[in-house]
Amino acid sequence: MASEKYDLNTVKGRLLTFLKEQRIPQTEFCRKLGVAPTYIGVIRKSIPAEKINRIVTLYPELSRDWLLYGEGEMYAPKQGDPRKFLQEAGYLVPLLPVTAFAGNITAWSQSVNANDCEKVVSPVQGVDFAIRISGDSMEPDFHDGSIVLIKRIDDKAFIPWGHPMIVDSSNGVFFKDVYPSEKGKKFIEARSINPKYPPLQIPQDCIHGLYRVVTTLNPYSSY
Repeated sequence: MASEKYDLNTVKGRLLTFLKEQRIPQTEFCRKLGVAPTYIGVIRKSIPAEKINRIVTLYPELSRDWLLYGEGEMYAPKQGDPRKFLQEAGYLVPLLPVTAFAGNITAWSQSVNANDCEKVVSPVQGVDFAIRISGDSMEPDFHDGSIVLIKRIDDKAFIPWGHPMIVDSSNGVFFKDVYPSEKGKKFIEARSINPKYPPLQIPQDCIHGLYRVVTTLNPYSSY
């Protein structure tokens, strides 16, 4: 019987090809990605950006451009240890201290030299900070102790509603899904994924900045 081949013109087909090449069972892949065992089977056109980011974090040997667009080779160029390569390439970003949750990112960035901070390796460029998640309000998608890599957005121009973001406010830092508020344009609604936490109505004039989540790391990726 001929070996099964997948459609390399689709993200799903390329992902299945990589898993087959690496002899990674689909159930194991889904478990590591934190999705249902049937996840790959229900993929239609593409994969959400946050899932792509998790995949290339879990499997740094996989080329992001090949997976997304079919460009280049399946495997990223080999440069020895992938973490060392990323470090030398300059993808090191400052990890905000845990005490940032008691203050705000703006005050921290103005008072602390980023070069003196603990760093984490980012698999992608264009990241401003890394911050460690505390608590279970965003379970099951984001776990206590995980690290999220974030980039500030221009919230005056456009807010990508419905996506997880770090909200830097006068009352501290929140990690929530952000939605328009029923109270009007002067507020945003910050929702937890965990249903036991009620939504928060945060005044716009209390917000110092909104940061979109670029990708997540495991809790032990710091330097």
